[in-house]
Amino acid sequence: MIVFTFYVKLKGELEGEKLILLITEVTEMSSGNFCVAGWDQQNQRMVRPLPAGSNWTLGLLTQFGVAPGATIEFLPSQMHLNGVFPHCTEDTSVDIAHTVNLNGMPPNWSAAGMPPLYPTVALAFGGNVAHNSQWNGICQGVYVPVGTLVNSLSAISISRNSIVFIEEFDNITGVMKLKAVVNDGTLRYKLAVSSALLKSAWRNGGLPLLQNSLPPGPRFCIRLGLARAFDNPPSRCYMMVNGVH
Repeated sequence: MIVFTFYVKLKGELEGEKLILLITEVTEMSSGNFCVAGWDQQNQRMVRPLPAGSNWTLGLLTQFGVAPGATIEFLPSQMHLNGVFPHCTEDTSVDIAHTVNLNGMPPNWSAAGMPPLYPTVALAFGGNVAHNSQWNGICQGVYVPVGTLVNSLSAISISRNSIVFIEEFDNITGVMKLKAVVNDGTLRYKLAVSSALLKSAWRNGGLPLLQNSLPPGPRFCIRLGLARAFDNPPSRCYMMVNGVH
């Protein structure tokens, strides 16, 4: 039986108790901004720490050694964040002045007590996944509707040959984009890649270097995330590949 867990904010966040996160993903956004997410092992939930309610800069990531696999201590601030579901589920404002890198051992992402791994994309988001169209049997424009009470961060476990990275020219922006085709055994999904590590490897050496940067082993943990809705009016939170472990 698959049990879907919906995470809620805890009273401790409002009281300023320290929060220790195992960083699961760092994603690249526009204009040199980054988004960070991590696993609160004590409370078994995902958290998106936001410095003073904002995104991360490269300088802050470097200063505190924030990267997938790092263990970071945060102090939640009492700033109230406005937002809508599902993206606001994990959003937590933190006081960056009290951030401490605790180092830690490289994690075993499939071990007990780690972030849940679901067998399919649909189950990873509580059965709320939709798509705009299909082309050659691949779901395009994969999203969760705005306002859905579900997590915006999740992960699936698939074999390493069930994800293929491709380059796709964007006719609107006029630039090449990195995408991934994920086959979870039930459907195939084409998703944008937001992982800062994967995009950096791709920019520096194309798809060959990206492939060489992937972890060893027969199976991957694919971190998935939902973006904030930017369409007008906002109605869809599109899905991205946030990382591969």
